[in-house]
Amino acid sequence: MKTISIMAVLLTLLVCSSPLAATRTGQRSVGICTSDFNLWGHSSQCSCDQSKVYDQRAGLCLEDKEAVEITVQGAVSAGLAAIGGETTGFEIKTQAEGSYELILKVVDQEKLSTLDGMWFEVVGELITIESVERKERKAIIVDNLAVLE
Repeated sequence: MKTISIMAVLLTLLVCSSPLAATRTGQRSVGICTSDFNLWGHSSQCSCDQSKVYDQRAGLCLEDKEAVEITVQGAVSAGLAAIGGETTGFEIKTQAEGSYELILKVVDQEKLSTLDGMWFEVVGELITIESVERKERKAIIVDNLAVLE
C-alpha cells in the first residue's frame, strides 16, 4: 500500500516539475501597446484579451495560470532567423529535451551574440508561443544564464 502511495507522489512530482506539465501559452497582443522599450526590448504595457495577462519580459499575452520553472543545459545558438520573424533569434539545444528558444534581456542578447556555440545552463519560465508558420514553439523566459566549462 505504501509503495503505491510513494509511486503516485513521485509520478505527480515528476509531471508537475517537468516540461511535460502544462505551460503557459503566449500570443502577440492585438490591442494597444506603449511605444517605449523595456530591458527585454518589448513594450512595457499592452492590452490583452480578458483571459490573458501581458508579460513584459516576453512581450506576449500569456494565459493567466501558474508558471512552470525549468533548468536546462546545452549549446546556445545566436543570430537565428525564421520565416515571418517567428524566432527570438536565440536557442539552446539540449541533449535530452530538444531545443528551446530563449527570451533574453537586451544586455544578455548582446553578450550571447559573441558566445555563440558555447555551453550554458539556463533557468527560467517555460512557455509555449503560438505562431503562424511554426505553430507552437517552446521557449524559456530566462531568469539566470551561466556559462558551463
